[in-house]
Amino acid sequence: MSEHHDSPASVASRREEMAAKLQALRSWLERHSLEAVLIGSQAGFAWITAGGESHVSLAQEAGAASVLVTAYDAFLLTANIELARFADEQVAGLGLTPEEWPWHDPDGGRSLVERLCRTDRAVSDLGALGLAPAPPDLAHLRRTLLPSEVGRYRHLGADAADAVETACRAARPGDRELDVAARVASECRRRDILALVNLVGADGRIDRYRHPLPTTHRVERVLLVALTGRRHGLHASLTRIVAFGPPDGERAARHRAVARVDARLLLESRPGAALADVLAAGIQQYEVEGFAGEWRLHHQGGLTGYAGREEFATPSAGHRLETAQAVAWNPSITGTKSEDTALVTDNGPRLLTRSASWPRVTVELPQGVVDRPVVLSGG
Repeated sequence: MSEHHDSPASVASRREEMAAKLQALRSWLERHSLEAVLIGSQAGFAWITAGGESHVSLAQEAGAASVLVTAYDAFLLTANIELARFADEQVAGLGLTPEEWPWHDPDGGRSLVERLCRTDRAVSDLGALGLAPAPPDLAHLRRTLLPSEVGRYRHLGADAADAVETACRAARPGDRELDVAARVASECRRRDILALVNLVGADGRIDRYRHPLPTTHRVERVLLVALTGRRHGLHASLTRIVAFGPPDGERAARHRAVARVDARLLLESRPGAALADVLAAGIQQYEVEGFAGEWRLHHQGGLTGYAGREEFATPSAGHRLETAQAVAWNPSITGTKSEDTALVTDNGPRLLTRSASWPRVTVELPQGVVDRPVVLSGG
């Protein structure tokens, strides 16, 4: 398992990364004729602080702290009960100026912002603390990853794959789906990953539902596990399937087909490609495989990073991929699914959520070659 430590070297790296992001953010402010921006979302906080975690509750989009960026300063804003923890454990050494308000003052945060910047020339990613919502392109700044972010993503991807695959290998017929989900959550937490999406479906529930939340249903012949895990703000998504007992020829054929669709989507994810065009290629591959129309039964994934999906691929999605952006495609054919997170590079997709131990098959298409995970035989 990889680990994250706030050693002097990593603090220096985070400071360098944050400096680059502050420069980009201040250029963005200038383009929009603004003087300040408040970043209060959990995703935005993790991005600007090079991996800081601002949540107390995962159920809220906003974190327990915000970063206010002006032309010359960057402030950490939070209630007094949180300041010491953030200063010691999340942003130590990053050069943020700490500012707090009494937790019991409902207008404390707003008053603080009014003191630190001109509110008529400031915006907020969440429209919080009396500020107007930021233009939508603010989130675009976080889509292309810096080398240090790619490094964190590689470690996250390997750990997320290891967590899911460990839980899958431990599964046995008779286990409840909830038991499997508990193992996934435990394996993730041991690796400092938050299992934000933890789907477990068995047997007929895989055929009926694209998003099988775990239930008391007991595994009999086949098990599907899907995870979107978050660490330091980045999201890694993957799906693995385990089969028990005699082979199911029909399901195996469908999985080979969906693996080829997934391979096509990955191989088409080149710098400059529009998400809509990648989706169109995937739809064409569904038709080639004899499963036209299955793409309509579930979204196919798209751009990922500091959100589970920064932008879904739809027929009208105009975003064009760039080198060092991340994608997570999740094509499905009734009864099976294929999913991994990959980095877009000039030399083809670099799979992030993979391990050396899970069996894979090499898929060769006119667009190139990429390997995809197979259905594991659970004995």
